[in-house]
Amino acid sequence: MAIEILDSIVANQIAAGEVVNRPSSVVKELLENSIDAGAARVQLVIKDAGRTLIQVSDNGCGMDREDAQKCFLPHATSKIRTSEDLMKLRTMGFRGEALASIAAISQVELKTRREQDETGTKVIIEGGEIKQVSDVACAAGTCISVKNIFYNTPARRNFLKSDQIENSHVNDEFLRVALIKPEVAFGYVNNEKTMHNLTTSNAKKRITDLFGSSLSGKLIPLNESLDLVKIGGFVCSADFAKKNKSWQYFFVNGRFMKNNYFANAVERAFGNLLGEKTYPAFFITLDLPPENIDVNIHPTKTEVKFLDDKMIYSVLHAATKRGLGQYALSNEISFTKPAIEFPQVSASTPLPKAPQIRFDPSFNPFDTSEHQPLNMLQEKPVVQPSLFEKDIPELVTVPTNRPIEREKRELNLMQVSERYIVVRSKDSVLLIDQSRASQRVIFESVLEGETPKTLCQNLATPIKHFFSPHISFQLVEMLPALESYGMKMEYDKTDGGFFLVAKSPSSSAEECFEMAQNLVEDKQNCFVSGSQNERKAMMIAQKNQIPYGQVLSNQQMQTLISQLFSCKECNLTPEGKKIIIKLTTDDLEKMFG
Repeated sequence: MAIEILDSIVANQIAAGEVVNRPSSVVKELLENSIDAGAARVQLVIKDAGRTLIQVSDNGCGMDREDAQKCFLPHATSKIRTSEDLMKLRTMGFRGEALASIAAISQVELKTRREQDETGTKVIIEGGEIKQVSDVACAAGTCISVKNIFYNTPARRNFLKSDQIENSHVNDEFLRVALIKPEVAFGYVNNEKTMHNLTTSNAKKRITDLFGSSLSGKLIPLNESLDLVKIGGFVCSADFAKKNKSWQYFFVNGRFMKNNYFANAVERAFGNLLGEKTYPAFFITLDLPPENIDVNIHPTKTEVKFLDDKMIYSVLHAATKRGLGQYALSNEISFTKPAIEFPQVSASTPLPKAPQIRFDPSFNPFDTSEHQPLNMLQEKPVVQPSLFEKDIPELVTVPTNRPIEREKRELNLMQVSERYIVVRSKDSVLLIDQSRASQRVIFESVLEGETPKTLCQNLATPIKHFFSPHISFQLVEMLPALESYGMKMEYDKTDGGFFLVAKSPSSSAEECFEMAQNLVEDKQNCFVSGSQNERKAMMIAQKNQIPYGQVLSNQQMQTLISQLFSCKECNLTPEGKKIIIKLTTDDLEKMFG
């Protein structure tokens, strides 16, 4: 086949694949264009997860008639002129690819007017071809409507996911732009339902407006200013750590970016403050000289190269550690607690008498005989009752030629640090992780359809909670499925709140609300590979397992061990972590040399 030069329409459709791969890509590009146009108010309207309509309107600078047509041409931009401009970028966009790519795979209507113009311009374009250009009466600014995305490339349209997933991606892009621009008012309407109506505010208020007021007391400010980099924003306290990294936001020079290397710097600063498999939430801004970064390495511009990333890593780590330290200190020194009241003592008030110490001259501290002076307390040995009603094979052997007190002592279970259970077997010692053991027991019981009814009990008084709007509208569709996760919620249409009407006794209301949000985000790290039933069983097990720090009675420990050794797999958790460590006599002898 001879080599041919592709026509502009086909070439633009191919190029569009790098910039526009789903409706959220269009949302990102249009919102960023509005910000670059100097808009103080931006409105986003979505229908059918962006398949039918994506509309962004703003009160920015607008365009004249010539620019309104030229903006849809490939590599048409007002933001750079020469290659040197690439080294001093301060705008969100610069390539001039977005509108051309969007117009190539959709039906677009543009209305725009500059403040000084009496009439605006309307442009209709389909599949990259301009169909109509006319005058129109419209507000100052720009309104662009993208309809029927991928209408002329059905194969790509078929690759779009469910409305829930596509809406989730749209929400992510909206959040990323709205977070970094608190000085801009944003509106967001999805299927005629108002999701956000954000007024101008400061950074902290914008975060709580988007993610909920529960964050207000958890935000720890960062403030570090060097010639190399200025670091700002917030990290959340360790008690707000998440099971996934979806609450981690980096912005460099006002642009959202993904950077696992810098995220590690923040996580290391938390040290052992974070629980197992949890990640810090943060909203961190980095401001650098434009010549020290390169954003022109990926079409989505979410990957950024740094001239000195190792130094920035060190500064970020130190700034986070300092912020956490100041937060901990401020919590220790509370200025809201009532002052300590000291008793008023007058000169006439008699002083209390000092206690009298009786000395026994006959007492010899080095005497090891059974005789002890009368002023020494006599302690009776505490004898625990037998724990096992029946023998557990290979765990306990009861000899018959020993005193009954010694038998009972050997049958005792011991809890260490409210974390481990120590069991003595015939020729070894078993160390059992109580939390992991209970996780395995619950996991297998749920898989076998033996979920206890007590996992979901009605509350005497329902507890109301308000999720962020982008979570709420997706959670409504998932309410019937929540009961299988150990909770039941009802939606209040009057104000958009959710009532928790039933829950597992071992889970707090806060944990239930967090689990519901995690289900919506659908970004759980636990048991990613596996069936839906396994993922559900894992989530239930993690939320209902015995926590570290919980004191267990002997009977509770006995029951847990019996259930554990009845499991199909008792040595490992569903994630493959050890539950039991066995120390034999040989192992102990090696330890003692």
